[in-house]
Amino acid sequence: MNIVILKGRLTKSPTLLFSKSGTGYTIINVAVDRYSKDKDSNADFINCTAFGKTAELIADKFKKGQEILIQGNLKVDVFEKDDKREYKTSVLIERVEFCGSKKENTETKEEAQDNEEFPW
Repeated sequence: MNIVILKGRLTKSPTLLFSKSGTGYTIINVAVDRYSKDKDSNADFINCTAFGKTAELIADKFKKGQEILIQGNLKVDVFEKDDKREYKTSVLIERVEFCGSKKENTETKEEAQDNEEFPW
């Protein structure tokens, strides 16, 4: 089972891009606080990708610094660079929800799913 749930803040405002086939997508970076007993704030910066209607929602409704809740799955890409095997880990977004206060969000809660990309 491969399920990832993240709650964090966008490091920059998302942009809707389009593939050669015309599919909309967005790539975002989310700063997620890491638990620490010593109260020092540490964060992990996680790359996440959304497609279709989910990507459109993220690009349209979210902005830099806004809190976001993401559900998706982990994806590891393997490639060769300078004769070395490299790995790139990211999250494929299935669902998103608004987090934070009503003042921070124009809508209190909204989610989107793109059933074409994830048929289950």
